[in-house]
Amino acid sequence: MIEETSFPTGYGPANPIDRPFVIAAKTSMPSDPPASHDASASDSSAGDAAAAKVEHEANSLFMRQVRSLVKDLLEPNPWIYWTDMLLTLVVGQGAFFLFSLDTLSWAVRAPAFVVAAFAFYRATVFTHELSHFRKGTFRGFRATWNALVGVPFLLPAFLYEDHRLHHVNHSYGTEDDSEYLPLASGTAWDIVRYFLKALLVPVLGIFRFVILAPLGWFSASWRQWMWQRSSSALAINWNYRRSPEDESAHPVEMRVMEICCFVYGIGFFTLMVFGILPISVFFNFYAVFLCVALINYVRTLGAHRYRGVGEPMTYIDQILDSYTIAGQETITSLMAPLGMRFHALHHLVPSLPYHNMRTAHYRLVAGLPADSPYHRTIRRTLWQAVGEVVRRVREADPIEESALVVESAST
Repeated sequence: MIEETSFPTGYGPANPIDRPFVIAAKTSMPSDPPASHDASASDSSAGDAAAAKVEHEANSLFMRQVRSLVKDLLEPNPWIYWTDMLLTLVVGQGAFFLFSLDTLSWAVRAPAFVVAAFAFYRATVFTHELSHFRKGTFRGFRATWNALVGVPFLLPAFLYEDHRLHHVNHSYGTEDDSEYLPLASGTAWDIVRYFLKALLVPVLGIFRFVILAPLGWFSASWRQWMWQRSSSALAINWNYRRSPEDESAHPVEMRVMEICCFVYGIGFFTLMVFGILPISVFFNFYAVFLCVALINYVRTLGAHRYRGVGEPMTYIDQILDSYTIAGQETITSLMAPLGMRFHALHHLVPSLPYHNMRTAHYRLVAGLPADSPYHRTIRRTLWQAVGEVVRRVREADPIEESALVVESAST
């Protein structure tokens, strides 16, 4: 049985609550068994149907309860977005400047390096928020973010527009999801390879915009290859191929951003060649953004359980495959900024702006039954979530879903 339940997704041109999720029960509702079935088969079928109906009704009730608890928290506050982004960039650029001064001691440069890495990481994560804004809204913010972050970091917003596939039932956890790997059913080597990829992240932008982009301007076949294989930011699934249809979503912005990134990259290297910029600046950028990539890879490893095996999941299974990190707020907010620590909550309500997630989390913890699907996603620390994923790979045993630390919500 499939029920369409009105619930916010954050996608589409209309109000975010206008487009429904489709929630599918794990077991379809069978019709009456054929007369040829024996009595035991009939009883089994009836039992399965009854169980499916109970599960379906429980999931529907859960969704209605969630919606009633957060429906007044869905409106993003532009002042918070602008202030947060601009202050983050001021702190990050200032810290990077101090880190780049060779005349300073490492007692100053080392802390500046750490501050710059976390600030730049927070600045880049705004691309995730951009992907969830309704089309036509926050245009000025998007343009400013592209100018101050997207181009200098060679990470324009259009590279993350396919993030929506990470929230769709038929693509989440499949080969069509760029942000998912079946790590829990893999081997320890899969975890090692996962982190080794981070070494390439700081230079992928250079390769994409300084080398590949100009080739794509003159060759349609080359551009198609480039679009499908190197136009998805923050992808961990390197077998992912981006749909050609996505290229038509923001055609003018994409061309302008490609040109701007190309000019910026060429200009940067030209200044180094002529000695205007010391080459150490490049290595400083690489070091900081390698740290940014590693932070993101650790955070991403603690975002899901990665129990998928490449098949579509039901909406509730998608939630249960995600984590909510409730404790150690300071370090967790640095490692998972802009509400990313409430990752299960984000999958539950994708249109919820990051500045309302903490409030929404407390409401759900207090307002939902203690055995709700949301409660089952909660872990006290990021390291607990990461440890469960790694332990599952090492031991090849199911992760017990009962480890709810309710008291962590108040820490």
